[in-house]
Amino acid sequence: MFGSSTGQIIEKKYLDYIEACNRCHCGCCKDGCPIYGMMLEEQISARGRNAIIRGYLLGVIEPDARMARAVYSCLLCRLDEENCGARIPNAEIYELIRESLFSLGVGPLPEHEPLLASLRNYGNPWMQPKSARERWVKQAKSVKKDSKKDLYFAGCTFSLAPEMTPVPIAFMRLMALAGEDFAVLGQEEMCCGSTALRIGDRKLFEQLSAENAKRISKYDRVVTSCAGCHKTMSQDYGGKETPKQVLHSVELLSQLVKSGKLKPKEMKVKVTYHDPCHLGRHSKLYDPPREIIRSIPGVELIEMKNTRELARCCGAGAGVKTANPQVSLDIAKRRVEEALQTGAQMLVSACPFCEQNLRDAASATGNKIRIMDVSELLLESCE
Repeated sequence: MFGSSTGQIIEKKYLDYIEACNRCHCGCCKDGCPIYGMMLEEQISARGRNAIIRGYLLGVIEPDARMARAVYSCLLCRLDEENCGARIPNAEIYELIRESLFSLGVGPLPEHEPLLASLRNYGNPWMQPKSARERWVKQAKSVKKDSKKDLYFAGCTFSLAPEMTPVPIAFMRLMALAGEDFAVLGQEEMCCGSTALRIGDRKLFEQLSAENAKRISKYDRVVTSCAGCHKTMSQDYGGKETPKQVLHSVELLSQLVKSGKLKPKEMKVKVTYHDPCHLGRHSKLYDPPREIIRSIPGVELIEMKNTRELARCCGAGAGVKTANPQVSLDIAKRRVEEALQTGAQMLVSACPFCEQNLRDAASATGNKIRIMDVSELLLESCE
């Protein structure tokens, strides 16, 4: 059916999914979709977006700026896939369509161009020199760079956004308490390539991931606190030379608590946990962060209404915060409100983008709930 040249950009199984969505046309994907819930436009739902993509693949719709806006509106959070009876892998399809639009010069959106320029020039999306990655390392003090087996990969946002550097510092302090020795790359660390991949610049992603693979492949184990880095390095690097094991920090911290190497002390506080999309629906890591929280004596974990597989996205992913900052913030406000309804004093997560956006939302609404990373909470209890 998809006989045009544009129909060759994705595998037949994805074409079949698009056709199935068009035939069914149920709209279950709208249930809980954070971006549709804000904009209430059919083309912003997965059903509407898939209808546009079908027209594009058939050669009926010419790719233009309006189509690009629809395709780039998705957070790639996969909540729509949880609500879809056919489990259509929309996130995978949209990444491929973005790549196609990019190759035609229709994508990315103009708002994304500075991000890509920064990645090309600086190796990070924050327009920061490589030397800036050393700041958190110097503040951590106890960091060693001579481990030959284990590497801690901080990631761009935790390394370069000043308000986020306490997270890698907390992780390294926890490693010192546990007697674990991790190397860090400092200014030699390179962006994992996630930003370029989600925006559709496959060539830049391949360049960044190849450079990054050279730096990390000599280690047996790489641990990162960034949900995006974890997802990208463990799932998107494909056949590249990579470490034997890529872990998110919550996996290691949970192991260290269970083994007794980390001994949390009592804290009297009510906590709720936000599942990052890349850590939850993309990587199926729901239990380790909760195990860490529950291991702290006196801490009461109160789950939000929408959690685990059905957790609401914070609104910051897949380039949406860059292209539609107000919509992204409004989505985060809804999530903060959901957290407040639990009566929790702390909203804990394990992703720099979630934590940034949720903090922005709490600040914008004047709410005093503390937004923390799991590593920060655990360190507070251990020290």
